[in-house]
Amino acid sequence: MKKNKKNYHLLIILLFSITIFACSQQSEIGTNESSGEMISRASCFNQRNINNYKILDRGNLIVYARPKSRAYHLQISPAALNVGGMDMISFQSWSGRICGYAGDELIVPNSLFQDRFSITSVTELNEASLYNLLVRFGKADALETIEPENEKPPEITRELESDINKNKEDLNE
Repeated sequence: MKKNKKNYHLLIILLFSITIFACSQQSEIGTNESSGEMISRASCFNQRNINNYKILDRGNLIVYARPKSRAYHLQISPAALNVGGMDMISFQSWSGRICGYAGDELIVPNSLFQDRFSITSVTELNEASLYNLLVRFGKADALETIEPENEKPPEITRELESDINKNKEDLNE
């Protein structure tokens, strides 16, 4: 009986240690050197460091942390955010860091109740990926818009009479 209880306590300590270690890892955003494309990885932030946010759609938002250069893309479930805006948001996590793990929640207080949403992913954004995300959700204008040179449909400029005469000459020979 005592051996099972001891093993149970060791298992809980091991799981707790693994979770804390995973939450404490720094996020990494870099480029894939072979292709040059942007890579973004899962990240975490301290819930106390958030000072602003922007709602992208019903299931996505960007939160800005101190220092101002840090931005994080959060995906939530269920996708039911009020796109018109909210006065304030807060977070709940048993570790104090929001990583998108089970138990991390976005809390939107309203007049009577608190709406709670599960945070399913957290991604730290660099300047380029933040801008691209804002453009994708229609919250920023693209730097360059490509307009077609000619809006008319293409025209065929071949003369049919000369082709018919050539075909007749080929048949006569």
